[in-house]
Amino acid sequence: MTDKKAGNERKLLLKNLLIYLFITFALSWSAVFALNLSDISIDFADGSAGAANFVTTFGMLCPALGMIITRFITKEGHAFSGDGSMMLGIDLKNRKYVFYIIAVLLPWIYFELGNLLKIVLQPGCFDREYFSAVDSDVRTAYIYPLMGIVSGVFFSVGGLGEELGWRGYMMPKMIKLFGKVKGVVFGGIIWGIWHWPLTYAGHNFGKSYIGYPFAGFAAMCFICIVTGILLTFLTVRTGSIWPAAIMHAVNNTSPSIIQFFRNPDKAAGIMTNSIFSCFVYYIPALIIAVFVLIVWTKDKN
Repeated sequence: MTDKKAGNERKLLLKNLLIYLFITFALSWSAVFALNLSDISIDFADGSAGAANFVTTFGMLCPALGMIITRFITKEGHAFSGDGSMMLGIDLKNRKYVFYIIAVLLPWIYFELGNLLKIVLQPGCFDREYFSAVDSDVRTAYIYPLMGIVSGVFFSVGGLGEELGWRGYMMPKMIKLFGKVKGVVFGGIIWGIWHWPLTYAGHNFGKSYIGYPFAGFAAMCFICIVTGILLTFLTVRTGSIWPAAIMHAVNNTSPSIIQFFRNPDKAAGIMTNSIFSCFVYYIPALIIAVFVLIVWTKDKN
């Protein structure tokens, strides 16, 4: 490929990517800002669950809507599978089914380790009876990861709304433009910024943490970079966005048994800060993501 042809291809990729981002951000952020300007509150801390749930549900669909609209504008088509497609096909050959198993189990592994790390840092938070305050039967606590996984897989269509756009459209272009490492980092930052209006409204971290809202903005970008590495890797390895959609949905259920034995009311000092606590929670996921990225960069695929 000549330098001129390669340059033109990069310009086209960048153009299409910017169109997608503009449409997706416009759809998502306009809904949040419209509600902010209305009499309806979307403050997650004030009990307005109905409006908050509406915004988050609609927001998860916007990346998919942005992708569909962009493909019409750019004439990229809407093929289900193959190169340049929406990657909706499912191929389990050549042991690709392993990545679906990973998608189901990985969130459970790193969240379990994250909760364990919190207890290691503050042993006083360990409470054998805490589960009784959040669940009527300890047996439910023990099978909660299974419930979260089943629920996540069943409702993976919700994750599909985001993954069709972020992993199915944005990330292939980011990787072609910037390479694997820069691509997943930049892509994670973009994905994190997309969450900012809801972060400002108190989603995930509340509003009482030190450095609100900017510390929350940074934390969301951190989370999106870490999980984005894993989600993108699964998508690339399978040629399908379904493993990412499944993992995304399972991740959102926060499957863990140890969480039922860690009493947050007994936390002290910096561990009471939601941002720092979240960072500790995601350290195991970060270690796994860095390992995956190192292995992935040494591979040609």
